[in-house]
Formats: sequence, structure tokens, C-alpha cells
Amino acid sequence: MAVMIKVPDELQEQLQQRAEIEHRSVEEVTLGLLQDALERTELFPTVDDVVARIKAIGPNPDNVRPAQGSLADALRNGMSTAPFDLAQWTSEWAAVETEIRDMR
Repeated sequence: MAVMIKVPDELQEQLQQRAEIEHRSVEEVTLGLLQDALERTELFPTVDDVVARIKAIGPNPDNVRPAQGSLADALRNGMSTAPFDLAQWTSEWAAVETEIRDMR
């Protein structure tokens, strides 16, 4: 099958330089690059494959913490009119990030 494509001048120059270095035609170099690219994409799983593998693993009991009350109640009752303290929030967030890092 013959396929004709138009490539930008910069890409054409790169293909020609590579063909000269490899002592091959531009067509041979281009075909080789295309074949390599297509073969590589077949090595990578699809998103559906990755999701299926993750689902098959199941949860790690060490990473599951039982609920400590109702989220709705906590959100409803936790609303405060107190001013936002950025320094305190930053400190608490750093502690959360440390805890998450320690889970790994």
C-alpha cells in the first residue's frame, strides 16, 4: 500500500539527516520509525485494562479506616463562622501529607 503524507520542512530535514547517517532512504527511515511507534503502543495497556487490573487487586485492609461518624453530620455541624487561619491550616495540611506519605 502506498501512502503519501505531507510533513513540515523541519521534520523532513530531520528525516533526511537520519537517512544519511544510517545510509538508508528517507522512506526506509520513516517506515522504521512508524513501525517502532506502532509496536510500542501495543506494549502499553489500555485504560480499561489498567482499571480492570486495579479492580482485581481489591482494597488493602491496611489502607482502610473505619468511618468515625456521619460525614453529613460532620459537614453540617462543622461549619464555623470563625475567620480562616492560613498558618494553622498549612500546619494541619502538612501533617496530613506526612500521614499520607507514611501510608506508602
